[in-house]
Amino acid sequence: MSEELAPTVPQKHEFPCGACGAALEFKPGSDRLECPYCGHSQAITQRGDQLIAEYSFENALKEARTQRPSEVMLNGHEVRCTGCGASSVVAGQAARCPFCDAPVVVEESKDLVIVPESVLPFKLDAKVAKARFRDWVKSRWFAPSDLARRAELAGMDGVYLPYWTYDSATSTGYSGLRGDHYYVTESYRDQQGNTRTRQVQKTRWSPRSGRVQVNFDDVLVCASKSLPRPLVEGLEPWDLGALARYEASYLSGFVAERYGIDLQAGFRVAEERMTPQIRAAICRDIGGDVQQVLSMDVAHSRVKWKHFLLPLWISSYRHGAKVYRFLVNARTGEANGERPYSAIKITLAVLVGLAVAYGIYLVVQSQGG
Repeated sequence: MSEELAPTVPQKHEFPCGACGAALEFKPGSDRLECPYCGHSQAITQRGDQLIAEYSFENALKEARTQRPSEVMLNGHEVRCTGCGASSVVAGQAARCPFCDAPVVVEESKDLVIVPESVLPFKLDAKVAKARFRDWVKSRWFAPSDLARRAELAGMDGVYLPYWTYDSATSTGYSGLRGDHYYVTESYRDQQGNTRTRQVQKTRWSPRSGRVQVNFDDVLVCASKSLPRPLVEGLEPWDLGALARYEASYLSGFVAERYGIDLQAGFRVAEERMTPQIRAAICRDIGGDVQQVLSMDVAHSRVKWKHFLLPLWISSYRHGAKVYRFLVNARTGEANGERPYSAIKITLAVLVGLAVAYGIYLVVQSQGG
């Protein structure tokens, strides 16, 4: 299976206000669009069919809807970041990248991409995200002193990240070893030369093989290349039960990144995330006190997938020559970020620790004397 993919493509959707003509924005925590200038609001109209579709992995290209990135919105055009390479579609002007704060340039793409079927709307607004940023910075002891000031000045960008989920019924043949503990009595001499006995644990190993069945539902894979996997996985879990059918209105006022990791590559990531659970099932099947898994042969069947967008607030800031990012799950408020370290603070902490240790040593010496 192969597909034509565009590079990572965020898109900015805009809807005109019926009262003043300004761009309406989705109001986090509601089901309405609101004008930031005159206060006019309008409800988001959902399509009649509210079911979130899942598609067969084998028939992905036949079943999935595709389109060009620039067709996502009226008068849309693609911009590409000169720093991290992320691409986005915007209706107006864009000067900076939300992922690394670098300049962007205009670049058109004619590649087709899979359209998201659903979206998890923003629930928390920018003020809440900014407060989480300030609290997070205050808790970083070895961060540079000016980081708190940067947190006050830094902007927060509302971004929808692309995600895949995968369902799979796995059947795994394995070989391994079962370890059963037993104890033997050993004699030894203590420091005074007396003979004593003690119980020593030993392990008896025996070969095992078999097959385990593990079913997976909605294994989550972030399809963005713009952010490190550990950073975005630190925002989990997501309340996927609140997913709504995709409507461009939910994206109004935000950036929506298009996937940079395609459907097949995403499944390989999903397999990595499935492995610990499969291994745990094998260990339970082997039994005993301890286990060793020597081989695993995983077969997948009834694989299905979904493509949707999840909301987060992001602040990208530069310290020295490096870019750091702070993320907030716009549903739960869970935060995760990168931060620089202050060499001066670390050095001072080491010196203070050495001074305290030396002081304790002097006290002990004086008491001993």
